[in-house]
Amino acid sequence: MKHVKTLLLVISGAVLFSFSHPGFIFENGLGVLGFLALIPVFISIHRVSLKSAWLWGLFYGGLSYGLLCYWLASFNPYTIYIGVLGFALMTALVFELLKLTDALFSRKSPGNSPYAMALLWCVYEYLKTKGFLGFSYGIIGYSQWNSSLLIQSASLFGVWGVSALCVFTSAFFSSFILSAWSLGEGGKKSLAVKNLFAALKSEMIPAIILFASFMFFFVFGAARLSSCGKKSAGKSLSVACIQNNTDSDKYGFDVYKRDVANLIDLSEKAIAAHPEVELVVWPETAVVPPIVFHYERKTDERRVQMIEELLDFMEKSGRAFVIGNQMSVDNGGKYIDDYNAALLFDSEKNNIMPPEPETYYKMHLVPFTEYFPYEKIAPKLYKMLLMGDTHLWTPGTEAKVFSARGLDFSVPICFEDSFGSLCRSFVKNGARCFVNISNDSWSSSNPCQIQHLSMSVFRSAECAVPSVRSTASGITCFVDLCGRVHNRSEPFAMNYVVCDVPVLDDYSPTLYVRFGDWLPCLEILVLALIFILRAFPLIFMRLKGKNAGNSSEKPRQKNKNS
Repeated sequence: MKHVKTLLLVISGAVLFSFSHPGFIFENGLGVLGFLALIPVFISIHRVSLKSAWLWGLFYGGLSYGLLCYWLASFNPYTIYIGVLGFALMTALVFELLKLTDALFSRKSPGNSPYAMALLWCVYEYLKTKGFLGFSYGIIGYSQWNSSLLIQSASLFGVWGVSALCVFTSAFFSSFILSAWSLGEGGKKSLAVKNLFAALKSEMIPAIILFASFMFFFVFGAARLSSCGKKSAGKSLSVACIQNNTDSDKYGFDVYKRDVANLIDLSEKAIAAHPEVELVVWPETAVVPPIVFHYERKTDERRVQMIEELLDFMEKSGRAFVIGNQMSVDNGGKYIDDYNAALLFDSEKNNIMPPEPETYYKMHLVPFTEYFPYEKIAPKLYKMLLMGDTHLWTPGTEAKVFSARGLDFSVPICFEDSFGSLCRSFVKNGARCFVNISNDSWSSSNPCQIQHLSMSVFRSAECAVPSVRSTASGITCFVDLCGRVHNRSEPFAMNYVVCDVPVLDDYSPTLYVRFGDWLPCLEILVLALIFILRAFPLIFMRLKGKNAGNSSEKPRQKNKNS
């Protein structure tokens, strides 16, 4: 019966977690669940043994990320299994650490451990975004992407502040339940009314702190939103973002030519309807054949002709264009380096024909599908990736800032705008707008598009700069400098979005831009400190007890021999 209750707790935790984010049940996510999602997790951890915690974590991770990222199956049948297994193994380790934390902090009062576990969970969320396998989907703070008031705190803390508010809310209710449960009379645990009142009394200080935190987030959010209009007033640049609804599973010259024709047609319609447009943005890899490479080498007559027609269109339009394309560069190595790139064509600055675009090379590539740096360690896997439905790119190294028609901007490509620290580096280099180009069409899933958007809005709120998004299939839109979404296009439809982007001449960096991920770094420090302060006395007491036991045995042995 105990295992059945634990199973129900773990399942409910996984369901609450996944449903709080955009998904197949609630398309935009049910944000309120983000504050409750970890209650079953913290309570179940208190119930299980140290030996079995990892098994429950394995099950929780597989179920929660299977429900959240089910759309990975559309990319490749193996991707969903590998991805879910990876997160299952990760949460297995996290559950084991949570149980160790519970064992350390629940000896005197079960209500103490959820707060320590909450701190550990916040650290886990931060660490899982780092390194080669870094992945930002599933950060609980992103469940609040639709709350304009709450996400303003990102300018201070990044997404980590909202995440901490969600996690510690779950910790408060978990602590309350565990405290009430442990107050049963005669060793019989129950949730009697008098126990609930006693537990509430014991949780008064955490309740006050939590209430004050919510008030701070709401008051700060309201104050910051009121100032957004003032910052947006003044000079602006009209930008057209094109959504051509391409099919990523189809290849070949005829497909590439059709896509370029659709992009040109949509751009002409946007310019005709809005002659004030000065910058046109096309999605990630909108043009598949490398423009500069084919124009210079002229090895394929059909591709050269298509590229010349494209360059001629851009030159005659008189607008600046940002285009997602491949750049193939001979850097003197064994192979020609291919970059997932953003190209800026602007006749006011450089030649369009012959093409002399400014370029940005994507720095944070998607692991396994875009980048695998361990060819020598795992040559068979590397070869399998090359033979599969992937394109391994060379990573860029420069946080490039473009300047066109009076606007200074950077172009985080697709996956990159899910990382606050990366986008912050663009702003520190001088970017005053994010121009995100993405292609999530392979997912064939609305929730995938919206999950990506839910992270993207935090980048504007964190750095106080606007964003424009041009996506192959959705969600193409404008995000103001407070993270509010405007002119949102319908997914999986050919469309364009025109928006006026404010030119921030008097930009003042936010606390997050100045100091980056300072909150999770502080959380790591505090977690390490409280573990030291809690663990060392326990170790000392055990050693002292052991020594006392050994000293008491010697006289008895001596008396016996005598």
